[in-house]
Amino acid sequence: MDNKVNEIMNIMENITYGFKNKNGDNILDIDPDWNFDEYYLQTPDELLRKKCGVCFDQVELERKLFKNKNIDFKTYFICTYDGDMLPSHTFLVYQDKDKYCWFEHSWGRYRGIHKYNTNLELLLDVKDKFRSEHTYVSGEAYTFIHEYSKPKSHISCTEFYRYMETQKLIKLNSPLYFYHLVNKDANINPGLISLQYMYNKKMYDLFDKSVLKYKERIINDWNINKYKGKESLSREDYIDALNIFRGHHGSNYIYFFRYPLYKKLGSKINELSKYKDIYRININDEELQKRILDIFYGFDMSNSDNKMLDKKYYENVTKNEYFSNYDDNEEMNFSKLNHIAISFSGCYCPKKFLEKVDFE
Repeated sequence: MDNKVNEIMNIMENITYGFKNKNGDNILDIDPDWNFDEYYLQTPDELLRKKCGVCFDQVELERKLFKNKNIDFKTYFICTYDGDMLPSHTFLVYQDKDKYCWFEHSWGRYRGIHKYNTNLELLLDVKDKFRSEHTYVSGEAYTFIHEYSKPKSHISCTEFYRYMETQKLIKLNSPLYFYHLVNKDANINPGLISLQYMYNKKMYDLFDKSVLKYKERIINDWNINKYKGKESLSREDYIDALNIFRGHHGSNYIYFFRYPLYKKLGSKINELSKYKDIYRININDEELQKRILDIFYGFDMSNSDNKMLDKKYYENVTKNEYFSNYDDNEEMNFSKLNHIAISFSGCYCPKKFLEKVDFE
């Protein structure tokens, strides 16, 4: 096995990184920040002839070479979604006896063969190394890995990315659960819906009931001049005010607790359990992350004068710490429970990502 793989690596050593244009110039040498407008996915034969290709091309040559030597393998695509930035990489994995091997040529820093005890260990290590290579604009930049089969030759970079979205998504993340209360008689099809969803779908009866709790805050508390003291608010006013006060995703946010409420917290929660159900979502589920537009982790104790929280706070806080400031006697008894707000594409969290749990 080692000799066969070494032979493949020797062939790959003749390939440089980049892409040659019609004039035979490596675009990477001309412009280090080159775009992919001229790029198309090369065939293995084209790559061997030009001796210049990016990781997409090189993996397709590796695919052919491994297949010719009857070595079982899988190919993977890794990509981080960070606003308009889409750093990505492709790589090949094969198994040698009880070891899983990452065959790498195009990523210069890690060129070579890296062996692991499990495929999970391998993929997590590639993911960690890939993320460490990039500076992310977004604090919540998600990285995904897809296992993919042979794509069509000569497709563009955009077409290559689209093809990857159709391929098997690999789930690697440890779960991180958050919880949401829903009326027992509520229709949760298609899932958890935001105010913006209700408005878009003309669910006006539900919208009008759901926004009443915001009226006093909008006209008196939130210091929005154009609504201060306004006697009546239109549906559009509510949407506008929420987006002014809470940011671009304000009317699309759905709110979640870190831990499920339980009856021993007090009589209000005990009563609440009679007409509310608890559903949880896993915000580390890669499939769900593809639908998340934004997460706001809130301010400590829901007070903007306090420190802004982040994901690490929720990962590390214990259940006892989380509920330590809860006061069942307060009128707004949830105000001291730190919570997050999530904006989903389509303005809702699909039912498939919801799991019902019981009140303790």
